[in-house]
Amino acid sequence: MERDRNNQIKDEFEKILKVLRTTEPIDKLFSIPEKEFIERQKKTYEGIKNIGLDAGIVFSDQHYNGDVPYLGGNTNITIEQVAGVIGETGFHIIAGLEGGYVSEQLAKRASAKVHKVEILKLADEEYPINAEKLENVVEEAAGRKVKKIGLLTPREVIPYRFVKYLEDIYGTENVIDAQQIYYRIKYEKSDNEMRLICDACRIADAMIRGMLAVLKPGMLETQVAAWGYYIGRELGSEEFGWDIIVGANEANRTLIGKALNRVIRKGDYVHLGVAPKRDGLNSCIRRSVIAVEDISEVSEEQKYWFNLVEGAYNVGFEKYCEVAEKNLPAYLQEKALVDYFASKSEEVSKKIGKKINLEKLKPYTGTHNAGYTECQEFFGAITLESRQPLGNQIVTMLDVALRGIGDMWDDVIIPGFDYIVIENTLGKFGKKVEVFNKLPVNVQHLVGNPDLPAV
Repeated sequence: MERDRNNQIKDEFEKILKVLRTTEPIDKLFSIPEKEFIERQKKTYEGIKNIGLDAGIVFSDQHYNGDVPYLGGNTNITIEQVAGVIGETGFHIIAGLEGGYVSEQLAKRASAKVHKVEILKLADEEYPINAEKLENVVEEAAGRKVKKIGLLTPREVIPYRFVKYLEDIYGTENVIDAQQIYYRIKYEKSDNEMRLICDACRIADAMIRGMLAVLKPGMLETQVAAWGYYIGRELGSEEFGWDIIVGANEANRTLIGKALNRVIRKGDYVHLGVAPKRDGLNSCIRRSVIAVEDISEVSEEQKYWFNLVEGAYNVGFEKYCEVAEKNLPAYLQEKALVDYFASKSEEVSKKIGKKINLEKLKPYTGTHNAGYTECQEFFGAITLESRQPLGNQIVTMLDVALRGIGDMWDDVIIPGFDYIVIENTLGKFGKKVEVFNKLPVNVQHLVGNPDLPAV
């Protein structure tokens, strides 16, 4: 058994090498320059100053890790939480007693000062380091006595004890929610950010391409994901927006479940998703395929559902381009997606033998903002309430999907069909839109076939 798997690994590695040979090299050392970090800090401080705040607080942990690195350059966030204060004297990183060393490694590139504070240290360990008081760091950042302070990261993300500490010092009424200011700044992307996200998308494409090349019935989800991680690291991704998704058979119902030690069976719907980063900035691509050894084994039933979702993606993309070109209210793009699925309700109802409203099986908003997190910071998603035009130079994820389940995992609405998704990263440059991911929408032909051209 072990010998058989070793031989399989050798075969899989040969397929991976073929994918790597056809991937354009990426400049792994390119990163955001110091000048851009300082510009971000100045813009953020001016934003909070204009509404009467003396300083602003940002927070990051290993999961929600974009707000502090955007200003401080410390993309290497692990184990300990980190925070930061922006004020008149610049950006000051607040770290735990171990996380502080990690932050110090990278903070210089953003001209940020690092402070080690007791409130962010690991709970039950002792360190021979003199910690600073949080209030002293805040005052140093502000350059004056602090009266009002803004939370630039949502309260849902910041630990209660941290917010309570600030409220006890400055008064509850003087700790203000100010996320919109910060997120509007982050929403618009620089040329450097666009380049890094585009590079990350090339890595993402290669990861998916490699995973498709080795995918076959009988493999474990984790075995497929392992090659994705290898390709991502080899091409220069230092971190990932989330763990690689490989969801097969009933696990496909999870929509976002990561790869586990589950067997991929012949005929399974398989959901693949990756989000490699470059210098902290996210890409994303997701695709669904059928686990077969030959494309002829994909059933007509399965083809029907794929064609349905591909049609939705095309409608969503075309409307997105129109909204961008004509500077229209953004909600029109989401409305086009909802209307498309609604228009297919009667056809699908007849097919499955029961009345359904297909638009209600659209699992989530079709387009969301992205940047330092893959679903960026509670801002910029295109909903039916998005009455403003899109930003000028932005990155969004077009995420079009259909689920065959209801509100619960085991609530089957469409028998034999769980979930199909198509997600790409879009770059908007003024009126023009570019799809950063270059893999086709339908990638079924690439399953087990590293020799075929991707497009």
